[in-house]
Formats: sequence, C-alpha cells, structure tokens
Amino acid sequence: MARRSGILALAVLLLTAMLAGSASGEALFDFSDRDYLLPIDFSAGLPPKKEKMNGIVSYEDSTISVTVEQGVSGTAGYWVADIQLTDISQLRTMAATMDGAFSRAGKMTAMNLTERSNAVLAINGDLFNSSERKGFGYAIRQGRLYRDNLDTPGRWNSKLMDLLLIDEDGDFHVIYRAEAGQAASTINGKRIVNAFSFGPVLVDNGSVVTDFQGADKWFDMAAGTARARSCICQVGPLHYKVICCTGNYHMYSGMTLKEFASLVALQDVQVAYNLDGGDSVWLYLNGERVNVLGSKSERKLMDIIYFATAEP
Repeated sequence: MARRSGILALAVLLLTAMLAGSASGEALFDFSDRDYLLPIDFSAGLPPKKEKMNGIVSYEDSTISVTVEQGVSGTAGYWVADIQLTDISQLRTMAATMDGAFSRAGKMTAMNLTERSNAVLAINGDLFNSSERKGFGYAIRQGRLYRDNLDTPGRWNSKLMDLLLIDEDGDFHVIYRAEAGQAASTINGKRIVNAFSFGPVLVDNGSVVTDFQGADKWFDMAAGTARARSCICQVGPLHYKVICCTGNYHMYSGMTLKEFASLVALQDVQVAYNLDGGDSVWLYLNGERVNVLGSKSERKLMDIIYFATAEP
C-alpha cells in the first residue's frame, strides 16, 4: 500500500508539473506602446520578396538583412547566418499547432512550419514540450506565458536547464541552472517577449563557456558525442547569428558541445544559446534548406524560431 501511495503521489506531482502555467497562455504585457512593425502574436510575418532573395546565400530588404556563410572545422561542416533587424517583432516563434501558439504539443515538418510562418530564415526551436523535461521549464512565447514551473535542486529529476530571455529591445539575458522561482517576466525593467528552457549557454559576454557537465544540469545534450548542433546568438543591438553544424554522415562528422562552443565563440558573438540538435537541426533561408551536407533526414519539429520581413 505504501508503495502504491508513493507511485500515486509521484503521478500527481508529474501531472501538476505538466499543467503548471496556463494551457492557453497568459498574456503578460500589452506591447502596443512600442509601435513594433509586426504584432507580438502568432501571426506569420509578411511574405518575403522574391526579388530580394539570393538562393541560400542572402536576403535583404528595407527591414531585414540576412547572409549565410559556410565553412569546415576539422571534418565538420558548419553554417553561420548573420541577421540584422529593424525591431524585435521580427524575431518570432511558432509552434506546430493549428494557430501556431504553444498551448499544446504537436509536430509538423520543418518545411511546413517555415512556409506557414513566411520565414525569411528559420531554425529549429527548443523542443518546448519534450517529455524529457517531465513538465518542468519556463516558456514565454510572443509575450504569452505558457509554463512557469522550474525544478527544485535535489528532487528526483533535479537536472536544471539554462534559460534564455529575450527582452522587448531584443537583448539576450541568460540564467544558469535556473531553479524554481528564478525566472522573470521582466529584467532590468524590460519586458520579456520570448523565453526558452534548453541550453546550455555556449558563450556569455563574449567568452566561451566550458562547464557543461555539472551534476545539477538537465540531460547532458550528448556533450561528449560528435553530433549535429544549433544555436542562436546575439552580436549587438538587433544583430543576431544562427549557427549550426553537420552530424556524423559519410565524410562529415558532428561536434562535441565544447567543440561547437569553441567554434561559436570565434564568430564575434556576445551571447550564444544551444538549441535542439541531432536530426532536429534545421536551417532554412528563402524557401530552401541550408544545412544540406550530411544527413538529409527531416525530423518533425514542435516549434521554430524565425526571422521575418516587415516590408509591406
């Protein structure tokens, strides 16, 4: 009987964790005072202009500039996308649901997600509803709070995640090994538009991070295994980079987490945050997949981060 009660209590704890936050998303702030070019919601960006496209190399109009460069480090191929925006409303998120909101779990091909978002450039997100989280995390998407349920150290699943917070000016902030009660909807007086629970942080204040193996971290992201990886970075005000590398496939290799962090630190970024990896790595520009070296598999995704044009 005691064992059954313990299992029941554990099930209740898990259910409580999964339901923490608002399923439909709580609107935290009204951003109408910012006069953004695009609304802070789950509507798609404006359609990119075909005449502004240059294959999987670049896109530029009056509101957004994107260039992609490709390189090789050892036996791993990699891509660096450089993005400059007019305002933060052009850095957007979308889930694989009918309305694009993060109210439930769903999966969709990366191509379908990027097409429905009118993305100029898109990358896979943070696997926001992964079962490996056991319901724990902190998720703000497009100004709506969907989960505020970080773990407490010392519990049965006390693997803690690094958080990335993106504020209303588009600046990145990180919280290492975030514990229950440490998340924030404002930081330095600025409202948070998007918050991600994944990581780890790869670069902070321009310096590479090397400690990825702490016992109090969420699952180790196969840190010592060469695999495909992706991250999102801030260079400066409204200036970002998205970086990804190949995985193990034929003549190509992936990168360990330390190798990837070292590569990213060479790209002149101030903050870099690791996203989902492996077959989920997806980089898209101008209607085409960019990371085409190595495996061609396309895993269905729960969510994407994308950059949109706001030119009418």
